[in-house]
Amino acid sequence: MDGRPQRIDPSTDRTAAARLLGCHPDEVGYCPRCSGLTRRYGRSAEILCPACQWDAAHPPS
Repeated sequence: MDGRPQRIDPSTDRTAAARLLGCHPDEVGYCPRCSGLTRRYGRSAEILCPACQWDAAHPPS
């Protein structure tokens, strides 16, 4: 295991995705890079999902 967060499939229920992301279901939206679900709206919004953020911080060698 490399520690990379898993992408949340866009077909996942918003309530379940919100629980995984630690936010309210109304804050869940799509990652523009992979279309996975992320905390897209609200006070602590992140445009990219955790998996894409990890990929950006850890480019392949």
